[in-house]
Amino acid sequence: MNVTMSTTDELNAVLTVQFEESDYKDNVEKTLADYRKNANLPGFRKGKVPAGLIRKQYGKGALIDEVNKQLQSSVSEYITKEKLELLGNPLPVEKTDIDWDNSSTFSFDFELGLAPKIEVTFPARKKFDSYSVKASAEAMEEQILNMAKRYGKMSTPDKAQDNDMFSGSFVEIDKDGEIVSNGISKEGAYFIGTALEKKTIKNKVLKAKIGDDLTISASDFAEGFNLAEVLGTNEHQLNDHSTGIFNFTLTHISRVEPAELNQELFDKVFGEGTIKSEEEFRARVASDLENMYVRDADQHMMNQVSEYLMENIDVTLPEAFLKKWMQTSGEKPLTTEEVEVQFPDMAKGLKWQLIENRVIQDNNLKAEYAELLDYTKQLLRDQYVQYGMAPDEEQVTKSATDVLQNQEEAQRINDRLYDEKLKGYFKTSLKLNEKEIAYDDFVKLVSKQKA
Repeated sequence: MNVTMSTTDELNAVLTVQFEESDYKDNVEKTLADYRKNANLPGFRKGKVPAGLIRKQYGKGALIDEVNKQLQSSVSEYITKEKLELLGNPLPVEKTDIDWDNSSTFSFDFELGLAPKIEVTFPARKKFDSYSVKASAEAMEEQILNMAKRYGKMSTPDKAQDNDMFSGSFVEIDKDGEIVSNGISKEGAYFIGTALEKKTIKNKVLKAKIGDDLTISASDFAEGFNLAEVLGTNEHQLNDHSTGIFNFTLTHISRVEPAELNQELFDKVFGEGTIKSEEEFRARVASDLENMYVRDADQHMMNQVSEYLMENIDVTLPEAFLKKWMQTSGEKPLTTEEVEVQFPDMAKGLKWQLIENRVIQDNNLKAEYAELLDYTKQLLRDQYVQYGMAPDEEQVTKSATDVLQNQEEAQRINDRLYDEKLKGYFKTSLKLNEKEIAYDDFVKLVSKQKA
């Protein structure tokens, strides 16, 4: 077998695989011999079918299967051995003149899209903003209140407030107040008072007593509130096939009473015995908030870096090859028109992937399995803390190992870890304008830059 590559240009090449009879003959003969041992044909005992008859019936298929098997492995081995950096997958060149019956030598071609050579550098004077985000007293109190509510108790208030939960039944009605036949209805539905945008209807709900009927329209709720989910239907049914007007019968008002700031709450939030006083609790909340802000600030810096690199590094792609590959790479073939629409976004993502890979390779950023396992364990610990759980190290290790058994989940976490490594590399290697900023001001800054 002979595998060769000829370059069409810097971004395109053709891989040719040539077979001689000696490459496949022995394996084909072994396959036919196995067929003969197990063949059951009328008029012959098992294993006694003439070899010529077996060859006539199965020979061509055995040859095609063997050549195809070796073809795939030889292409993969060549790419690995030559350390080719490819975009997409090799595309077989269609052949319609293969004479499987009479030929003993065969040749197959594959189109290759080659990754462009790029260099990632920064001007000596280039600086990026890096923010140290501080938690405000208001943010701390809001976070503490959320924690206290998470572990609070439900009560039935005498007088309703905005953030109470209102439960009852919805029945679709027309503009005259008549029930719509086969309309939308839902018992046991509920919403928070803050979901109501219009003050007139909100005031009516706040003053309502158990058993009262109120007329509520879909338009009374704030933008983004998923009323369709509350009603057990979908947006299409609600918006296009209903009046959008409902009679709501109030059956219950609930309020979450925040838990007291005591040892019981501290143990539920951070694990038994971890926090021993309100002072420690508040300090831990502030620390956790600012650690969370560090991630936000690092992502903001990363966004600056990626925007700069995308704008300043010229990456030329084998466009014709990639468009051809896009047509056949998915589960459903794409039309030429669909490829033209999707190509710009695909090319943008591919460009950033090439830049990322260049930085990773040039700076030897690696993640061994042990590091991936530790990273997964920390992700799980963070989740456990949110739910007030504190499993021991053995349980965390087992859970992390189980998670990494899932190939898709392992790849997602691996990508996330490399993203963290890239942020860490840029933070330590680039020149930064370090600034301290309050969280609210940081949010405004990021929102302004996104606009």
